[in-house]
Order: sequence, then C-alpha cells, then structure tokens
Amino acid sequence: MYSMGKQDNIYEEGNLSGLPFSFNQEVTEVFEDMIDRSVPGYKTSLKLIAQFSKKYYQANTNCYDIGCSLGASSLAIISGANNAKVIAIDNSEAMITECNNRYGDLVADESIRFLQDDVCKSKLENASVICINYVIQFLKLTERDKLIKKAFEALLPGGVLLISEKVHFTNKFQSRRLFQLHHSFKSANGYSDLEIAGKRDSLEGVLHTETQEVHINRAISAGFSSAEKVLSNINFVTYKFVK
Repeated sequence: MYSMGKQDNIYEEGNLSGLPFSFNQEVTEVFEDMIDRSVPGYKTSLKLIAQFSKKYYQANTNCYDIGCSLGASSLAIISGANNAKVIAIDNSEAMITECNNRYGDLVADESIRFLQDDVCKSKLENASVICINYVIQFLKLTERDKLIKKAFEALLPGGVLLISEKVHFTNKFQSRRLFQLHHSFKSANGYSDLEIAGKRDSLEGVLHTETQEVHINRAISAGFSSAEKVLSNINFVTYKFVK
C-alpha cells in the first residue's frame, strides 16, 4: 500500500492560505482527501480507467496520465493493463516530487515515469491509452482544443482517450439543483459551509467548466470516431473517446 495524505482542512475558519487555488505543497499534502470528499464518483472513475486500459492497451505503446497529480490514474492504468508503461505528466513540482518519493519502486522498474512539464507543451506519441482527468477545466480556453487534438494525433488507431471533468448546464433550474446536490455531497463528507464557500472562492477565475456538448463536440472535431459519456455523478462526467 502507498501512503495517503493528510485530511483537508485548508479552508477552515481563519485559514486563508488556500486563496487563490493552486496545486502547491499545501494542496499536495491533502489532495487525496480533498478530491475523494469533493468529487462524486471519483473512485468509480478510477475503476473505469483500469477496465478501459485493459481493453484498449496495445503492446509496446505508451500510456499517458496528463495532469497526473498524485498518480491515481497512473496506478489504475497499470492495474488494468499488463506490462503497460505510463508516462505521467504534471506541471506541479510538489505533485511530481511526492509521486517520485511515493512510487519509487514503480519508477525503478520503469512502470511509471513522472515528468514535471507543461501538459499543453509536453510531447505525446505512440499511445494507446491517454487519461486527462479534471485538467481541461483548469486550462485556458485557447489551449483546450489543441490538447485534445494533440492527444488524438498521438493515439494509434483503436486507442482511447479518457477524460473526467466537472461540467455545467445551460438550464438554470438544472444547474441550481445540481449545485445544491454537490453542496450536500460535500457537507455529508464533513466539510462545513465555510469550507465549501472558501474553496469555491479560491477556484473563482481558476476553474472554468464547460457543457457536456462542448466536450463531445471537441472530441468529434479532433477526429475521434466514437465519443460517449460513460459515467455521470451530479455535475462530474467521464468520457471515452476512441480513435
């Protein structure tokens, strides 16, 4: 078993160090607890990554975990695909340092290679599985189409791109209802109203969601022959795009 991080209390009363949100050392230390308590369906999405990696991995190809954070998707890939080699990329020095410290055995046997790099500029090639989880929403709008197109071009025929994202809805009633459901989800996981509001404020101007239609249309425009939603939990969605 690999070590887990600390409990997330970044946004407790009087603690404003989380403003604005960034993937710094403070967030790295609590990231696993934060995402598990904040993102409905997160663990299920990892199980899907393992299943789809088993199905779509092609021998002697690369697997990529783009925006790998603490490597959960990388672990899911290698648990599903026998002999897979994962290239895990993140621009956060704190995240990559922790990954190298935590998964030294997997780095040593070359199962995973962790790289600190700009995910929009990193080289992708000879791929059969690419994961981009909860990353697109943090990119500039001008970079999103480029990254999905680059992923498409890096994939071999029959390869898969798996994306998980927070989405929004154009229907105001639906949007408000799902906002309230997500608030209740976080409350049930031990976050106070103050903590929830604090994180929401810290993400203002940092995280920009899109609609489900935008994600699907972007994949089709990039050239993917199959684009489908495979998981939906409140306002978090996982997509499977096949070349």
